[in-house]
Amino acid sequence: MSVIARSGEVELQDQAVTVASGPIVLSVIGHAGRRIRVDGVDRRLSAGTTGVLALDYTRSTGFHRVEINGQVFWFATEDHKLRLEGITRMLSHLEHLGTGWTGQALFSDGSGFLDPHVVYGWFDANADEALNAIEGVLAAPRTNDASIHVLSRRGGSSVLTVPTMRFLRSDPQRNVVEQEGGLLTVAGRAYNPARVVARRRQRTVDTVANRRAVHLLGLLHQMLSELMRAQLPAVPKARCRLWRERVGRLSTQPLAVKLRLRPSALALPREGPEFTDRSYIKVFDLTRTASGFGWAASVDPARRYSYIESADRIYQAYAAHRVASVLGLAQTSGAFGAAPLAFTGPKFDLYYDAVPPVNVVASWRAQTPVPDASRPDLLLHERATGKVAVLDAKYRVGSDGHASEDSRKEVAAYQSLYGLSSVTILYPGAGSDTRVISDHGQSVIEVPVVDPNDGLDQAMSLVLDRLQSPPYL
Repeated sequence: MSVIARSGEVELQDQAVTVASGPIVLSVIGHAGRRIRVDGVDRRLSAGTTGVLALDYTRSTGFHRVEINGQVFWFATEDHKLRLEGITRMLSHLEHLGTGWTGQALFSDGSGFLDPHVVYGWFDANADEALNAIEGVLAAPRTNDASIHVLSRRGGSSVLTVPTMRFLRSDPQRNVVEQEGGLLTVAGRAYNPARVVARRRQRTVDTVANRRAVHLLGLLHQMLSELMRAQLPAVPKARCRLWRERVGRLSTQPLAVKLRLRPSALALPREGPEFTDRSYIKVFDLTRTASGFGWAASVDPARRYSYIESADRIYQAYAAHRVASVLGLAQTSGAFGAAPLAFTGPKFDLYYDAVPPVNVVASWRAQTPVPDASRPDLLLHERATGKVAVLDAKYRVGSDGHASEDSRKEVAAYQSLYGLSSVTILYPGAGSDTRVISDHGQSVIEVPVVDPNDGLDQAMSLVLDRLQSPPYL
């Protein structure tokens, strides 16, 4: 059996081969069935001697997994920008510069990559609230009525006929007694049951809501244990240690011990007190966010992963850290992107992916009935003078190797809104030089940001020379 990716006619093997991103046609020869699995999704081949499947990987940068009858084939798609190696390099850079990259990387088989920055960001925002809610549930769990089956020596309306007959047949010599006038007649003899199966009602703590709280506690322990093995700075690691110690203490509570081995309730629908009780409501809501990362945590995640639709966000975060590094700015929060003011230093503030504060820069629409809510990727603010610069990170490259025309049109909107004469585009132009497009007192600076040797430190002098006081404050 062979699989061919018809984007350059490449035959797939057990090692990944690379094809250009775009429409791909998989041709499968020698496979009798019609079902295959691509990137964790079941697909159906067209009928015929050669099964064919058309796929569109136009916006794909990553590895893709094809599974047919237990055989696994790999192929990689990459764009014409920084390619797979560049994406991996940027992620490695981010790993050592922050604790809150907000993107996500998915494995080709549908599972995912445990990124410690994402997980720590969740704990930074939610851990204390989650543990307080779980502690409230464990201290005063709500109970529910449950119907149980018990063996009884007395009859009555609670006797269950079918279960009782099944019980009697399981061992007639022990479970029935011969008596005159008995309820059961066999071969002319009368018998009475020695015991019957009856229904009883009792209060129980084994409810979906209580299980969810206990199983969320277990999920937090798993995530924290894996997070502790990551390369985190000292302060985030210390906070994770404190959270894990608290999880350990809560895990010894009687309700946690009683329910931790019961079937998981994390994905079950909302029930009972989760509509009315504050602690239960919080547990339900945070379970959804903690379970919604899109992947299963793994101590040893595989090295092959896809960045479908994530390259833009990765590049944006990478460019922000590079600019901050050149200017000597420090990150303001343990979770990158958690606050609009992402970096600060002796002279400058750098805002990231946020609506700018009105006392820093305002658009001409700020005082109108329909103010705008524009979010520049980066806004550089010189505190002493109040001057600003807008920088936009665009993971696009034009046909000439410089920034794309679409990127220029988009940053022109910032020029108009904020009344600025100059804006900057950061783009992955490997092999390109910084250039300034200027006329009529307006300019666009195009700065390639690709690796530590791209000359960004020299290019930033052009940006600083064009800092401007916002005209609409």
